[in-house]
Amino acid sequence: MSEEKGITESLRKTAFFTGHRVLDTDKTRSIEKRVFQCITDAYHNGYRQFYCGCALGFDTIAAFQTIIFRKYHPDVKLLLAIPCASQADRWAEKDRRIYHEILDAADDKTVLSPLYYRGAMLTRNRYMADRSSLCICYLQHMRGGTASTVRYALAQGRIRIINLAVPPDYSSDILREDTWNYTFISRSAAVNAVTAPLRLMPGKKLIMKNMSGSC
Repeated sequence: MSEEKGITESLRKTAFFTGHRVLDTDKTRSIEKRVFQCITDAYHNGYRQFYCGCALGFDTIAAFQTIIFRKYHPDVKLLLAIPCASQADRWAEKDRRIYHEILDAADDKTVLSPLYYRGAMLTRNRYMADRSSLCICYLQHMRGGTASTVRYALAQGRIRIINLAVPPDYSSDILREDTWNYTFISRSAAVNAVTAPLRLMPGKKLIMKNMSGSC
């Protein structure tokens, strides 16, 4: 019983990030602000641990915003779930330098495999979701690893989803599957809705409600 309670408490205070590797550079500052605000809101709702997959793009932004937030709240922990030890071996030098800055600043690092294998990223994403009760994502289209991760999180039935790619005007809406893709700014949204719709369990809704009105 005590072990079950401990697991529940751990889930309750743990969130994870997932998002696209390629982002519009002119939106970087806006994304940083929204991530920081969302971390703030999550903190005020009891979250203290934030998992990051240490990939390029959104993951990098999320990691650094967590590090910045931790300066003001030392009880926050940045946890890294690294798919394989060789993850950054082929990255550009600048990206590798940033990657190692994040590694050095993390409170805990878990390397899930010594070598890359097909499915390593999927394993990493599910590892984070299995240990969290909140998913902070940046999801603009319904293909690739981010979409797969959000689908997996939704299927668990206990993970709250906050999508920072959804315009703030929609953040308090309850979005059904048939309207999900049409809320994105992405030009390919309509196409993606046909080719790769988000599958929810029958009768379920996707809730994009803020925790305190600002995410």
